[in-house]
Amino acid sequence: MMKKNALKIITLVASMGMGTTWAQCEADATVYLTDFLFTPTELTISVGETVAFVNAEGTHNVDGTAEGNPVSFFLEETEGNIDGVCMGTVAFDVPGVYTFTSSIGVQPELGMTGTIIVDAETLCDVMLSFWGSGENQSMDAFSSAYAFQSYFGCSFFGQSGGFPGSNVSLEGLDEYTLFLPHDPAIEGLEALMNLNSFDLLYFTEGMVSGLSYHIVPGVYLAEDLEDGALLPTVEGQNIAVSVDGEGTLMLNGATVLHEDIVAFNGVIHVIDEILVPQGYPSATTWDVIVQSPEHTVLEEALLAENLDQALRGQPILNDNEPAEGPFTVFAPTDDAFFSLAEANGFESVDALLSSQFIDDILFSHIVPGVYESAELLNGMNLSSYNNSGTVNIAVDDDGIQANTAPVIQADMLAYNGVVHSLGEAMPFEFPAPEGTCGAWTITMTCDPSDFGSGWQGSSLHVFADGEEIAAESMASNGIESFSVPVDTGSRMDVVYFDGGNGILHGYSILDNNGQELFSTSGFDPNMAEVQSPMSVYGLEPCEDMSSCGLMEVTFFDGDGYGWYAGGMAFYSDEGLESQIFFNPDFDGDGYYDYDGFSSRTAMVNLWEGEVDFVVIMPVAYPDQCGYQVKNPEGDLVVEDNVLGQLPGNALNVVVCEPETSSTGHLGAERSIRLHPNPTATSFQLQGFNGQESWKAQLFGLDGKRILEWSGVGAEPVSVEVLPSGLYHLIVQFDEGEAQGFRLMKE
Repeated sequence: MMKKNALKIITLVASMGMGTTWAQCEADATVYLTDFLFTPTELTISVGETVAFVNAEGTHNVDGTAEGNPVSFFLEETEGNIDGVCMGTVAFDVPGVYTFTSSIGVQPELGMTGTIIVDAETLCDVMLSFWGSGENQSMDAFSSAYAFQSYFGCSFFGQSGGFPGSNVSLEGLDEYTLFLPHDPAIEGLEALMNLNSFDLLYFTEGMVSGLSYHIVPGVYLAEDLEDGALLPTVEGQNIAVSVDGEGTLMLNGATVLHEDIVAFNGVIHVIDEILVPQGYPSATTWDVIVQSPEHTVLEEALLAENLDQALRGQPILNDNEPAEGPFTVFAPTDDAFFSLAEANGFESVDALLSSQFIDDILFSHIVPGVYESAELLNGMNLSSYNNSGTVNIAVDDDGIQANTAPVIQADMLAYNGVVHSLGEAMPFEFPAPEGTCGAWTITMTCDPSDFGSGWQGSSLHVFADGEEIAAESMASNGIESFSVPVDTGSRMDVVYFDGGNGILHGYSILDNNGQELFSTSGFDPNMAEVQSPMSVYGLEPCEDMSSCGLMEVTFFDGDGYGWYAGGMAFYSDEGLESQIFFNPDFDGDGYYDYDGFSSRTAMVNLWEGEVDFVVIMPVAYPDQCGYQVKNPEGDLVVEDNVLGQLPGNALNVVVCEPETSSTGHLGAERSIRLHPNPTATSFQLQGFNGQESWKAQLFGLDGKRILEWSGVGAEPVSVEVLPSGLYHLIVQFDEGEAQGFRLMKE
């Protein structure tokens, strides 16, 4: 039975040594003494019950002063008889195990000992009733009960309890009031922290202080909790009590769902929320931003660019999670974004957020690693997210600046990093909005469906002469547009990367006059089979591309490796016109974004006259790969798809008839090779006329042009400046012949 006042020390009901008779020996249980024996030798009672000791034979005392007894007791020596002599009655108000003996002479050595177990239902015991089939299981508070048992001195089925870190024991004599959050609140915390229940339980850094804020010394029944009261917690801060007009009892706004679940050493109330002390870090850097009223524009921008999940990762707390981070976020306020939009000619901040520049702006404000203000030193240079640039730190009498933007509030802490609020956005160099041919508008679409919203990891990449100038995605269903500047003489590629659900996606390209240059969709009814939107290569700004149109190049792969690290280059009389590289590294992690396929169709701008199709051989099972080419009318003009045979170059192919036939284009294909390959220093071209001149272009795995060379014959070409890795090499000779190679730099 729980007692609100201080626990009573052992009470001796009998008056000993004062001439009083032993007539009164009534108790909840009785222990009899005979020569060298207590009967029973072991007894279990509840807290507050009494035990009478009756001597029926011999001379004995009752000595309960052994070390380890919760409280000592002693009954003086008496001589017993067959009628029984009442030695005294003892009330046991303190739980625990008591041992006792008759300590006269050698009686203890002869085995005259006994044990009384005083059993009490402590807070630890009561919390077991929230488990499994316990009497309180319907209250749905198992998870938090388990956590409190793990950290605050409870034993599990006779085994010592969980984690160190608190001097509070819910199994001891000290009395506590415990506010126990129910399971839905714990599940909400797991979602907020982005942790499963196991990792959350082992989150020892903040768990003890967080749980301690739910424990109040002393016993407070519901009737004791008055509106306006402040309860001091074990953590040190107070909990505010409030009672609304309907009598609903609340603690810091959390509603009491179940009240007055009593134990010997306290009381439990079940509440519907988790109580959070002041100064407690937010769960993640994302939560810091969401909870700030000054960063709503930043929140919207991060959501649109799918960066919220990156900022919710918990690699510090859960090293089994393949999460990004931790991060230091330099967070511009809403006013900072409005100023950035106005200063750079955007009609609104929404126009800035929908531009193709916003991802680079966001990347530049995020730094991998945790840098609290004390660790930001004058002159420090930090690499920003996705290797998008550098954040230069300056520290002076005015405070901290990040790329000249002042930190106005530092050290908003989270468990996966830290957020510093900026009064300005970091300076950003916006490219010219239009090129010499104006700007193209690219519109992305996503059909509503049950599969999710937006492109969800898919993206669209725009290249000018092999250099990426824009990369966009969309976070919701519907339509989104962006524009890119284009220049005369550029070669434009628009590449779709399928991160999933590509059949729901589509996009179109309009030139500066509003004319549609290209349109594709996963639901294209003209396709023989449903597939993701097609990529288009070799579009030429300001050029009339209507005379021949686009040719359809389909790549086949019998093993589904997607022409891994392979592709194709296209040559006309004028030289290299376009090129396709499969499996580029769009996410910047240094590895190919593998997207295996059995067949994939791309559209390529077509030129009059003869065209050379130069294969960049795949590195995985190339003999399972093949391709075919169709002209704009759908006629098959090239077929090289024989399983078990390497795909070859197709030279001097006329896909679109010229008005005047060209002559002397490309010579017959020859067996040109690189030697040595792999190489650490240089290579030579072998297998052709030693006096013939050539030009070579080297491309990275992402399709970007890295180096160009020209030479004559087999003169060596130095590659010492290149990092180790795999490259693509396109070589063109005077006679017009071109070949593609894989070059391995050791």
